[in-house]
Amino acid sequence: MKIFVIGAGVASLAFCSFFKEGKINVIDKNSFSGRKLLATGNGRCNFTNLKLSYDNYLSQDKNFVKYSLDNFNNKDLLNHFDSMGIEWTNLESGRTYPKTMSSKTVRDSLYLDAKDRTNFIFDSEVIDIDFKNKLLITDNSKLKYDILIVASGGKTLSNSGSDGKILDILRKHTKVTKTCPGITNFEVKNPFPKASKGTKVSASASVLIDGKKIKESTDDVIFQTYGLTGTAILDISNDISLALSQKKGVNIDIDFFPEYSYNTLLGKLKNKTKVYPHRSIEEILLGFLHENLIKEIIKRSGVKNIKNKDKALEKIVSNLKSMSFKVTDVHDKTNAQVTIGGVATDRIDPKTMRSLDIKDTYFIGEVMDVAGACGGYNIQWAFSSAKCAKDDIRRLYVKNK
Repeated sequence: MKIFVIGAGVASLAFCSFFKEGKINVIDKNSFSGRKLLATGNGRCNFTNLKLSYDNYLSQDKNFVKYSLDNFNNKDLLNHFDSMGIEWTNLESGRTYPKTMSSKTVRDSLYLDAKDRTNFIFDSEVIDIDFKNKLLITDNSKLKYDILIVASGGKTLSNSGSDGKILDILRKHTKVTKTCPGITNFEVKNPFPKASKGTKVSASASVLIDGKKIKESTDDVIFQTYGLTGTAILDISNDISLALSQKKGVNIDIDFFPEYSYNTLLGKLKNKTKVYPHRSIEEILLGFLHENLIKEIIKRSGVKNIKNKDKALEKIVSNLKSMSFKVTDVHDKTNAQVTIGGVATDRIDPKTMRSLDIKDTYFIGEVMDVAGACGGYNIQWAFSSAKCAKDDIRRLYVKNK
């Protein structure tokens, strides 16, 4: 029985790490495995999250991920890594990384585990699939398969091989939803000026879609001349990107001091003016705000009469607790970390990842219409979906062979 996997990324390597019953064939246009995995988590490989939740996944079918995440959850993945000799650590946020803080550790460990029982066919691109005759048509050969696992990824970071061409092939044979980039940064109307470029603050970012607050995250916010980025923005970016693709109105509200109420923050600043009555508003704000932001925040707060410091501080604090930015577009579509959309989940068995339209074909990982939030959720999904596919293949084809 010939099992072929399209793609040698994290979902494929996850499947290989589970499947011990025979030889697997993995085909990829790259010259090595896990190219996109190496860039994960800024090269540190945030592979799961201790705060794993169904709510961290975006799909047209909100219930699709439940079975697979319950079947193979974050604790199961940590145990799986333990069994492979991969030490790990986690941050207070729940983000979990290899102890080495290196994506290469995970990629190399998975590849070494797989290579003795896997036939990797690199530098070979699948340009079409004859599902009727079970043939993979590549740029240099035709390959016969019995079972096909599609782990080709989505349509982001195309230089990693995830260019969406397999989705174009699949669209002729099954339902594929509209795609857009996820886990990315955004252009906003009236961004901060060049003087503030690259300035990072710890703040709360909330996304409002058509005026309704949908989600928030407290972490780093980075101001750029095009708009906003940073971990807090990436955390809420999937909802933003999807709303933009649906032509909805999107705003990001920044609370620079989520730890303080309006009255508490105002009281602190007013107390400082009492201690230092001769200091200017800019000098009062120093120590509360990064120096690169102070002038712009005063300007945006509409403070004209700075002689009345109390009134000026009231306007500034009001702005600091809720500074709104209208989102106009995704800034970097080609280098987004994940694809929203893909093979429609209503055409896939949620317990097995088996296609309901194409015989003996499975989908795992990002190729499906499942997009995890920033924080390790997409690699977790790659493993959880791969485990379901592996279990079904073993039950149907291997155990009864």
